[in-house]
Amino acid sequence: MKKLNILFDAYVLAECDNTGASRSGIFFTALNILKEFSKNENINISIYCSNKKFSTKLEKALKKYFPNNNFNNLYLEILSPIEKLHSRLTCSYKEKKNPLTKLGITAASAIKKIVHGKHTDYENLTKDIDIYFSPVYKIPDEIKNIKSIKKYTLLHDVIPVLYPEYFGNNKNYWFYKFIKELSADDYYFTNSENTKKDFIKYCPQLDAEKITPALLACSENFKPEKEKTKGVLKKYKLPTDKKYIFSLCTLEPRKNLIRAVKCFIEFVNKNDIKDMVYILGGGSWDGFIEKMEREISDFEKYKHLILRAGYIDDEDLAPLYSGAEWFVYTSEYEGFGLPPLEAMSCECPVITSNNSSLPEVVGDCGIMIDFDSDEQHIKAYEDYYYNYNFRKENAIKGFKRAKEFSWKKCADTMIEQFYKNLYSCR
Repeated sequence: MKKLNILFDAYVLAECDNTGASRSGIFFTALNILKEFSKNENINISIYCSNKKFSTKLEKALKKYFPNNNFNNLYLEILSPIEKLHSRLTCSYKEKKNPLTKLGITAASAIKKIVHGKHTDYENLTKDIDIYFSPVYKIPDEIKNIKSIKKYTLLHDVIPVLYPEYFGNNKNYWFYKFIKELSADDYYFTNSENTKKDFIKYCPQLDAEKITPALLACSENFKPEKEKTKGVLKKYKLPTDKKYIFSLCTLEPRKNLIRAVKCFIEFVNKNDIKDMVYILGGGSWDGFIEKMEREISDFEKYKHLILRAGYIDDEDLAPLYSGAEWFVYTSEYEGFGLPPLEAMSCECPVITSNNSSLPEVVGDCGIMIDFDSDEQHIKAYEDYYYNYNFRKENAIKGFKRAKEFSWKKCADTMIEQFYKNLYSCR
């Protein structure tokens, strides 16, 4: 089998040090797909960064996550030699503060100014590339017009189209420009069947035959680790003497957390629950917590039961999932929904919405409810709280179902399409 030469746009991995909202499911999706591609003996990988000013951060991320893989020494090959030199000198100076390195940066900057504006022969630089793959962003202009390269983009969701109010109705938001440039000439993967249907509906210019669902997965690090839960709770200054519900997501309106928390308070009040708290994990949109406190009438009375863990280190997630009585993820809409799959992998029973792609993830292994129903939220809490056997049954079913998803399956689906489309057109 001929080896594939793939140009992987790894720009999103430059967020490796960001512990806020942007280091989210898309970041981990890109990282895990690149990991699987790098394991495949039939693939040669070149790394591309569509935003050159982030190249230093990206290089740091690649060293962190791929310490033994230099991707055939083709890192940022798309940059001119002087741009590569400037980037590396800058990275070196930040680490060692060598005055001679600073002089080199100055000299490289001067040369960059001299050659600025000269045409870079991208077609020659990429003459051996078969496939361009972007895990999220648009195809860059310098790649778009190279006919010899087949272009693929992973499509995640149409949230900005469905909920423009969450983005300030900003017509210049990158996603709106992104979907206008989607083309029937190119190929796409979607993270679920539902996302494929959404893009066909809202982007009629696309060729449905060129869109392939490739279901996502979660890291193999997500496994039952209840024995570590107490230590992790202490690390985040969370109580170790209470049962807890867990939610993990960016704290934003679409995730429906205000309703989930409000219904928890009603559940606690209605049933006189004394032994349970609600732990919220994840970064927060500006002003969201204040909005939650305003909109929940009894929040002040019960706020000692609503605990914010903030951003949680990767290695601490599995123990927190594992120790939770159940996991809540009743979002208004999801392109895929990695957190419920992570919870299931840790034998944690889940409550999710019954909309968008979530049924594809959870199947019949959790409680699925209408996201906008207070009554169904409260009943779901009661069903789990008062029925240990039901919780245990869903925990076991969810654990088994989670094993059906893997990053290898996701990557293999993509690689199969690469070969199929590359050779069917020759």
